[in-house]
Amino acid sequence: MLAVCSLTFGQDKFIYDQEGLNPKYVVVEMDSLEQNEIFTKAINWIKETYKNPDEVIKTTIDNEKVRFEGFKDNLICVNSLGMVYCYYGLYTIEIEFKDNKYKFTPLSIEYRVPASQYSAGGMVSINFNDGTAYYNKKGKLRKMYETIPSSIETLFNDLNSNLSNYLLSEKKEYDKDDW
Repeated sequence: MLAVCSLTFGQDKFIYDQEGLNPKYVVVEMDSLEQNEIFTKAINWIKETYKNPDEVIKTTIDNEKVRFEGFKDNLICVNSLGMVYCYYGLYTIEIEFKDNKYKFTPLSIEYRVPASQYSAGGMVSINFNDGTAYYNKKGKLRKMYETIPSSIETLFNDLNSNLSNYLLSEKKEYDKDDW
């Protein structure tokens, strides 16, 4: 069976700028794949991609949706006082399924800033509806935050691309005795 992938609604990549994350979701068409097949393969992708998939998967509704939370080292980096500090982060994504397509929706990103003499530390959430905190009044990225938008874009675009490629791959059932 040949499956073809295409993205719909005019924009196929996530962009993070002063307006936040756009689009809010991406619909990926998977020609000739039924809803249950896309769902099953997506669950398998999560199981093969993440070290502890049972902890990563937060919600599933059979053949309709899956919500999962991932972890990434050095997710967010900031340039402060001439030094670059990188922080681990958590992200949450929801994927919904229909015949011949899935909807990939980033729900959240938060990163952990350790306590210091300047900060109490804790989890910091990225606002998907407003990115102006990372830009100056002239609309240019603040030097301190210059890598944040691209880090967000890369994370979600790479995950969606990896998922799409996995769904399109033809996994062959190998004979158990064929080692």
